[in-house]
Amino acid sequence: MNRNPVIPFILILLLGVGLIFFMSAHGANKEDEKEGGGAKTEKFDAATFAKDNCTSCHGQNLEGGMGPKLAGNSKKPDEMKKIIRDGKGSMPAHDEATISDKDLDTLVKYLKDGAK
Repeated sequence: MNRNPVIPFILILLLGVGLIFFMSAHGANKEDEKEGGGAKTEKFDAATFAKDNCTSCHGQNLEGGMGPKLAGNSKKPDEMKKIIRDGKGSMPAHDEATISDKDLDTLVKYLKDGAK
């Protein structure tokens, strides 16, 4: 009996393609879930958020640069929140997908305290 030697290669190819499709559809890097089914959330760090999103325009120490001084500025917290949410001039708006209301409060407090 002669068996066709191509068939095992075709089966392996189909298995590999199917596995790739399954892994990409299911998500190989799926986040760990907490008990109760909720997604794991990281604690908000205002210093890291400011470093990643603000220093390019407002200076390394948020002392001002292309944008105004943020650390220890004289604006009222509500005014700062409005500017962060809506943007102003060339500053982009940051919606709730970028920073939650609770995290926005933490960020504004961090900035008002002098970003220490």
